[in-house]
Amino acid sequence: MTPRLSLVIPVLNGARTVPRAFAALAALDPAPDEIVFVDNGSTDDTAARLRAFAAAAAVKVILLHEPRRGASVARNTGARAATGDVVVFTDADCCPRADWLAALCAPLADPTVGAVAGRMTSTPPRGVVETFGSLFTLQAPAAPARHTRWTPWAGGFPTANLAVRRALLERVGGFDESVAIYGEDYDLCARLYAAGAVIVYTPDAVVEHQHRVTLRPMLRQAFGFGRSHAWLMRRHASGLWLTLPRVSVAREGFPLPLWIEAASPDKKALALLALGLVWHPLLVLALVYGAWLWWGMTRRTHARGLTVSWLGRWGLVGCLLAKAAAMTSGRWWGSLRYGRACL
Repeated sequence: MTPRLSLVIPVLNGARTVPRAFAALAALDPAPDEIVFVDNGSTDDTAARLRAFAAAAAVKVILLHEPRRGASVARNTGARAATGDVVVFTDADCCPRADWLAALCAPLADPTVGAVAGRMTSTPPRGVVETFGSLFTLQAPAAPARHTRWTPWAGGFPTANLAVRRALLERVGGFDESVAIYGEDYDLCARLYAAGAVIVYTPDAVVEHQHRVTLRPMLRQAFGFGRSHAWLMRRHASGLWLTLPRVSVAREGFPLPLWIEAASPDKKALALLALGLVWHPLLVLALVYGAWLWWGMTRRTHARGLTVSWLGRWGLVGCLLAKAAAMTSGRWWGSLRYGRACL
């Protein structure tokens, strides 16, 4: 028997992104049994756009308003209103491919599978910041996998592309509303594992994401992601998790909980600058590193078939360093707030 599917989509000021999302949702084959939109207090014309889509949609559309801000709250509100056997989550800045639901829910034919995560790609980018997002944000592996635990390096999936059995979602209490956004999706995955569930990752279920188009929202998101790492570490991990250039070390028996990301571009750049301050001729290493990053951007953009000017590739390098610094700042701030060393 085919399970009934409820698609839950929170939205906050989505006027820029919902037109492409609406077109993708209308093309889904098979279509969900219902789509639940949760307006989380939009101040633009999102509400009017949602009403217009609901009036023209070929499937049942439920429109809800949730004045309490936060993705966790909005998704819980939508899930409670959903009537399907499976609750499928995506976002208002996402464009699922037409066969998305069929691919996403196929692994649920195995009764031992509690949830399924799909692959995130990018809509065609415009501008330097959006191009950077398409190259570095929400990058997912190409191979399918079966997960039974969350660690700082694996087993967590964004709710932009996630299906969960409704009974299981209710059993774990949905999303933790104590955190409004950033980390709530990985926390849900960790609690699903703790309840004995298996999460399958399938690259065949593809959702295209519309990335940030300006620098400030991108940096705010990066800071939030970094902050969430310390929160997740406090709740779900112990031991040492250390990432060095080309080497990763995990020691779960380590007496102190530590998550150290020592291979991020901002930290490499700072280390080279520090060496240069000690002995000025070594400043050339920082210049060499910048050129190496520029060449890496050249290779990445060519591999993706993107046309970016030489100056634009320097802009991509700047985005990379700025985002890494914002995430590092978030990790440090989160370490102070949540009492876990996440550096």
